[in-house]
Amino acid sequence: MPRRELPSFRAMWKTHETIYLQIFSTALEDLVETDISGDEEDAISEKLTLSLKRACLGLSRSRNQEVAVPVWEAPIPPIETRDLTGGKRGKRPDFTCTCQNFHAQSPEDYEVSLHVECKRLGNPTSPSWNLNENYVKNGIKRFDCSSHKYGNQAPSGLMIGYITAKDPGDIEREVNGYQKKHTPHCPPINFNSSSGVIRKTTQVLCRKNVEPGQFKLFHMWGDFRSQ
Repeated sequence: MPRRELPSFRAMWKTHETIYLQIFSTALEDLVETDISGDEEDAISEKLTLSLKRACLGLSRSRNQEVAVPVWEAPIPPIETRDLTGGKRGKRPDFTCTCQNFHAQSPEDYEVSLHVECKRLGNPTSPSWNLNENYVKNGIKRFDCSSHKYGNQAPSGLMIGYITAKDPGDIEREVNGYQKKHTPHCPPINFNSSSGVIRKTTQVLCRKNVEPGQFKLFHMWGDFRSQ
């Protein structure tokens, strides 16, 4: 009997990516039914953890396979010796979905994570705090900066937006404007005809500070304005 070939890491990652995009989409749809009025960003993400557990349980039952719940606020572990910090906790994406690369040629490549960053979107909450600018400066930019290295060694990552006020089209235009200021090498996001309570789009980045250079950044925005 011929030996069955194992799937490549690219195929493994695509399956991993598809599962967790579905998980976050389902969880966001569930969360939209929750009252988040007055909640801070971290409080909304904390509520999202409960929806993620429900989504993972549902998908694991339908697929008859284990689906791990995304880990909330886990520090990014060192990949190699030069990443050691003397025990200081590193940068922490809002959620981490880890994939084991069984085809890795070295321990450094064995574990690759889909990182997820979550931000509120809408009107500024004060003269010094602009939510839509923050989505870029402390969200998108973290996937291509040496200080955070979100999505390091991964082919893709995910940005979650919690729309609490303002028209989504106006938010999109403002986010793209702030990208020109803070991440001018990034292409604009474009939701096109995407509508409803969950809007989705994909941004292809050519990263300068994090590997791999070619990187897909998915965006999902949940509309909470009716709550």
